[in-house]
Amino acid sequence: MQSQPIAVTHGLRRLARAVWLGLCLAGAVGLASVAGAETVKLSLDQSRIIARQALMAGNAALARALAKGLLQADADDPYALLILTAAETQLGDPAAGRQAGRAAWIAARGLPDGLRYDIARYTALAALQDGRVLPTQFWLRRAVDTAPTSQARAQTIADYRALRSNTRLRYAIDLSVTPSDNLNDGASSKYLSIDDWFVLGLLSGSAQALSGVRADARLRLTYLLRTSAKSQTSLGFSAAASRNFLSDEAKLLAPDLRGKDLDQSAAEVSVTQDFLWPQSQHPISLSFALGQNWAAGQVAGPYVRAQISTSVFQRERTEIRMEVTTQRAWRTDSLIDANALSLEGQHHLGAGAINWGLAVSEVAGTAINQSYKRGSASLGYRFDKPIGPVTLATSLTASNSHYEIYQLLGAQLTKGRTDTQFDLSVDMTFQNIGLMGYSPTLSLSRTTTQSNVSRFESNGVNISVGITSQF
Repeated sequence: MQSQPIAVTHGLRRLARAVWLGLCLAGAVGLASVAGAETVKLSLDQSRIIARQALMAGNAALARALAKGLLQADADDPYALLILTAAETQLGDPAAGRQAGRAAWIAARGLPDGLRYDIARYTALAALQDGRVLPTQFWLRRAVDTAPTSQARAQTIADYRALRSNTRLRYAIDLSVTPSDNLNDGASSKYLSIDDWFVLGLLSGSAQALSGVRADARLRLTYLLRTSAKSQTSLGFSAAASRNFLSDEAKLLAPDLRGKDLDQSAAEVSVTQDFLWPQSQHPISLSFALGQNWAAGQVAGPYVRAQISTSVFQRERTEIRMEVTTQRAWRTDSLIDANALSLEGQHHLGAGAINWGLAVSEVAGTAINQSYKRGSASLGYRFDKPIGPVTLATSLTASNSHYEIYQLLGAQLTKGRTDTQFDLSVDMTFQNIGLMGYSPTLSLSRTTTQSNVSRFESNGVNISVGITSQF
């Protein structure tokens, strides 16, 4: 972030006067320093002008005195409050500067964006000098909304990114609301059958696809414990919650099921060590996490996870990363171990980037029907430039899961259980609409699952509305 915000010129431009401003300033300074000097009466506009000129000339004490005098005449004068914000900060009292900045922002409601931009920038500077990182980021985001030019907006975003890169505490918030015709991953048929011909009976309403709305929220906090030119150690915390609301139709179909029976939550703390391979510029990341799961409002059990990821190929336009994960979860009725290996690649083209992924995993549980192997492949494309009002990304994922031993109604299936799933998604971000750098997103997805057990054959369409940060 620059040491000073962009000069206060936009909101105060209409107060500009002729060449005699310098004379007024010189006279005011001289009169203020002479004991018993004759009182000089100035209009409010003249006082604002002189206060601003004093501030820009480096006489913050005079600017503060004049600003306080203006506030005696009008406690909600946004121009005076803006000058007081800058003057208090320059005089070493950034806490008072932040207080004046908050008042100025409220007082300037409905006034031109240029003035509010200056207020936000100077309040951000006060917060930064006061050692308040999160309030600094908050006010820079407000400045983005009111930037009078594209250059001012770009500069503020650059300042925000520079501040974040040098900040120990970082955060991210994801919010989304998803109407779905299959909240519970239920079956698309009301019959329970094997291999599409051996019918065993009817499925309960709660086992069939149920429509409704899901709300998801996720918070991630990262604190850098130690940094150097080649490594860094960070402490992380994340919390996620999913809340489900069944439609009236779903309640009629499954009266024994409530929306909260589908709710899930998780909380996790982690330690991550990032460094470079010896004699190389390839990064490697090691992390260890402890977490707790909740299902339907009840404790589902803790888990531990270890993960290693590294770049195995890196060029100007292409990167391939490998990740290995091992996890153990203690459920109320079982112990589940999971191991996974994945490769992810990204190749930048002229207008966007191709993304692909390959993954294999194996899950082993002590309870019945918990052990399986899974493989998946994905391919996606992200457009760099907006298409009309949106930026666009698409992806297709295919996966296959096989349960070698699977029991159904007390009997073991000869061929086990095999599920094949296809996911197609289109993600849109509306960059021209938003607040404080956050923009709305719209995601459309279609999921189709084929299985030799009809209970797990399903079709689902989701329309998810969320919020994401542009920077």
